[in-house]
Amino acid sequence: MAMIARTVSIALITLAVLAAAGVAFAAPPVGWRNDGTGKFPAADPPVNWDNDSNIVWRVETPGRSLASPVVVGDRVFITAEPAELVCYAAGDGEKLWQRSHLYVDVFGEAEGALIDENLAEARKLEETVSALNQERDSAQKANDTEKLEELKKRIETLREQIAKLTVFPPMPGGNTANTASTPTSDGENVYAVFGTGIVSSHSLDGTLNWMKFVEAPGNRHSASPVLVDGKLIVHLSNLVALDAASGETVWTAEAGARNGSPVVANVEGRQMIVTPGGAVVRVADGRIVARDQFQLSYSSPTVDGGVVYAGQDSGIKAVSVAGSASDDAVTQVAWESDGSQASRLASPVYHDGLLYTVTEQGILEVTDARAGELVYRKRLEFRGGRVDPSVTLAGDYLYVSNTQGATVVLRPGREYEEVARCQLDDGFSSSLFFAGRRLYVRSGKFLYCIEEQ
Repeated sequence: MAMIARTVSIALITLAVLAAAGVAFAAPPVGWRNDGTGKFPAADPPVNWDNDSNIVWRVETPGRSLASPVVVGDRVFITAEPAELVCYAAGDGEKLWQRSHLYVDVFGEAEGALIDENLAEARKLEETVSALNQERDSAQKANDTEKLEELKKRIETLREQIAKLTVFPPMPGGNTANTASTPTSDGENVYAVFGTGIVSSHSLDGTLNWMKFVEAPGNRHSASPVLVDGKLIVHLSNLVALDAASGETVWTAEAGARNGSPVVANVEGRQMIVTPGGAVVRVADGRIVARDQFQLSYSSPTVDGGVVYAGQDSGIKAVSVAGSASDDAVTQVAWESDGSQASRLASPVYHDGLLYTVTEQGILEVTDARAGELVYRKRLEFRGGRVDPSVTLAGDYLYVSNTQGATVVLRPGREYEEVARCQLDDGFSSSLFFAGRRLYVRSGKFLYCIEEQ
């Protein structure tokens, strides 16, 4: 007993000395949906707000974005069009710094300008191809073989012209633009990914650590980066692991990107990345140990205890994953439920044995995560809009928001218990972020800080 006490005392003294010397202990990464789970257990969150009450501050952002804000200590980070990383003081909303991530910032003025010109020309050609494809559909319906052959040749010629313009393919259309990816931080640096294919690391004071072009996105880009085991995981086209300190590529896995973000899973003590496309990838070496477990278009899966939960449009699927040390993981469908046959843009939350999912139309479904049985289903009666923001659990409350700025606050559990309904006139698609007593909301035009007085 004396030896144990002496060992504990030495350990405590060592910790005190390290703290006094200013030795920093690694903070857990923070980013999209906090740690990817959508849970903020340490929060003491507000449950009542509107445009006239409990708004601590509101600032106009340099450009729009669908990404969420991220709070790191006394700073808030957002992205903004066309490709900006912006830092604000969490206390009063003062803008501290802003950094651009355009091609000129990586390749220099001359080459960057040429890339931009080629991209603009490629976009025009893509619009022409799109119009010709519509003509081709009409010709096919009319069974006009001569017209079909002519259109096919014209489209092939345009595609060849596009391919010669630049090594960077034209950015796909859609409202995700360049800045739908939420930044992430290890507490010392902040990392950002843009639809330009450019990835960066800055210190919290805005000093550039590194910036590089990784690859052009294969689709509309909105996947947020993940920090795990000293690696920055980005999902532009393939799944790529960069060394967080240097930006050098560690490995690349051929797992196609979706609009949703990859998440981290701990399987038998080994870190895995689970993609919205249903791939399971070992963080250590980039080995794909399982594929096609499910197919998510917009949302992300969530993980608890080696079980992955995916809210597909056709229903909800639970997949258990084992065998992390082997080259092929052992996967098994734990259960699969029909659920509402509707799009699920919002990512789910797992809490205390229950899985909370919500459809685009605002139908909340609470499912027993062990048995796969529906606990209850409730239409939230939003007035217009759709549920883009992901489900969030902060402190003792569950939050579901829609694109019209409405938020329903609930108590989690096996029965529906509504606490409050909150409204901002400014709609938003980004997910909520909580820090202490404060809530941070990113709309298309403003960044809000909310705290209940």
